[in-house]
Amino acid sequence: MAKRGRKSIADERRAQILDAFHVCAVRRGLENASLREVAEEAGLPVSNLHHFFKNRDEMVSELVTQIIGGIIADLGSELREESDPDRRFTKSIDFLFSPKSQKLEDGSLYYDFWSLAHRSTTVRSTFREQVRRQRLVIVDTLTKTPELAGLSRADMHEIANILIALVEGTFYILDMDGENVFPARMARLIRRFLELYAEEKMRGKKKKDIAP
Repeated sequence: MAKRGRKSIADERRAQILDAFHVCAVRRGLENASLREVAEEAGLPVSNLHHFFKNRDEMVSELVTQIIGGIIADLGSELREESDPDRRFTKSIDFLFSPKSQKLEDGSLYYDFWSLAHRSTTVRSTFREQVRRQRLVIVDTLTKTPELAGLSRADMHEIANILIALVEGTFYILDMDGENVFPARMARLIRRFLELYAEEKMRGKKKKDIAP
């Protein structure tokens, strides 16, 4: 019992520090969020940060997991109660282009993560793992969509990569010029784009099948 209690307190402290780090990173930028500022935000001495995290890169990696992993978990929750494949496909696209998916205040952190990933193997490994997890969830949804039936696994991965890129691009523009960007409309256009993309892929496969 004592061990579980100590572990629970440790988890709570790590979460407390991570939440404070998140607040400071959004407020001042990832690079400018000092450990002293994080400690003050968390209401803890700086020494506690070193006790619960090996270094700053570990804190960043956990923040990457918290933010992107949270999006993946929320998408899973959105789809869990939906059994109809067409509706699952529609709901997944709608979710990815909704405020539930990406909060604008976290938008700049993605670019900070990406920048730091080029200098830290720890952050890069975590960031890559979370992006791959996100892609696998999307691929799983695509493979159960009737309109996309017949496409290869490689095709599904390609579509998922395109979808992730379009989502990121949409929120980048939304952050810069929100008055002229409409995520719900973008979601409808993306659904149609993916359907046309799949149709074109299928036509290409049929031509290969009937070629002499």
